Amino acid sequence: MIFFITATDTGVGKTYFSYLLAKKFSSEGKKTKYIKVVQTGYPEDDDSSFVANSGVETKTLYFGKEPLAPYFIFENFPLEDAIRKIKSEEEVDFTIVEGSGGLLVPLDKKYFMVDIVKKMGLKTIIVVPNKLGCINQTLLNLYYCEREGIDLYGFALNDFFLEKYDNFEALNNLTGKKIKYRFKNSIIDS
Repeated sequence: MIFFITATDTGVGKTYFSYLLAKKFSSEGKKTKYIKVVQTGYPEDDDSSFVANSGVETKTLYFGKEPLAPYFIFENFPLEDAIRKIKSEEEVDFTIVEGSGGLLVPLDKKYFMVDIVKKMGLKTIIVVPNKLGCINQTLLNLYYCEREGIDLYGFALNDFFLEKYDNFEALNNLTGKKIKYRFKNSIIDS
């Protein structure tokens, strides 16, 4: 099974969640692989190296030196090549594919991160920071996924951002119980 990990924004814990999910699957005896589609800000930012600490094999498909949206790096993003590379990975129980930013991060002037999800029919997990504003961001992502026919596996609520008010119950009610995971120092199935 292939999971696509995205988020409501950048800097809200996609890579850390990917690390925890890989570690969880691996500890359950599941052969797991992690793929980062585009790593910008490289080599200072290297998500694959971080996720490798979970003990799984990791790979990054494309790199950009500047910490920018892929739109500013690629004149013509090789979408079909990226899909081919993801599909050609050896058979494992779980492949975790991490995007950059959110679903609508542009890869170039024509393609968006969501185009990989749509063309491959990937099960998608959206990381949400448990903080003020996350209800709106979550519901917008849910609406978009439903409207576009995206296979939304669920949301992962990042409690690192939790301060005074916990949004879990509200989010679970408003999304129809689509909060699948909570995490901070470890991952919890909801």
